[in-house]
Amino acid sequence: MHMRLHFVLLGCLLGPLAVQAQTSFGYLNSMEIIYVMPEMKDVQKKLTDYSAELDEEFKKMTEGYRKLEADYKANASKWSETIRQLKEDELMQEQQKIQRSQEAFQQDLGEKQQLLLEPLLMKADSAIKVVAKEKNIQYVFDTSKNALLYAEESGDISKFVKMKLGIDPNAKPQGME
Repeated sequence: MHMRLHFVLLGCLLGPLAVQAQTSFGYLNSMEIIYVMPEMKDVQKKLTDYSAELDEEFKKMTEGYRKLEADYKANASKWSETIRQLKEDELMQEQQKIQRSQEAFQQDLGEKQQLLLEPLLMKADSAIKVVAKEKNIQYVFDTSKNALLYAEESGDISKFVKMKLGIDPNAKPQGME
């Protein structure tokens, strides 16, 4: 009887530790991994080349604006009020065009970067999942994004929380079916 009580107490004390030992966490810095991948040199070169193309196009646009501006400054005093107003409107339109183009170029560069990085991200994601399974890691966190990159489905407690709230555990929000 005395021995049985020791086992029961030992079980109560070690039980929570056994549960904790079953859950394992890992972390990594995905940006560090991505940036040291051999493919990254090619991605960086393509982005640098594309950025140079966009910069060249932007320079051409600003040169055109500067010529219009120089013409305006040189000849504004000779022009009638109507011509001067037309030239000012033309300058303003050209300035707005340059601003819109600059924003579009930045967006294009971001989209190009995303497109070029996608294969590297997928490759890294695949490797993360394989390593997590090999090392029996249930949760992998990314320190560069403060994000959970991998989790075993057995760790998802959403259905239990839904049940606790009296909600159908299989309920999905509209659009997430």
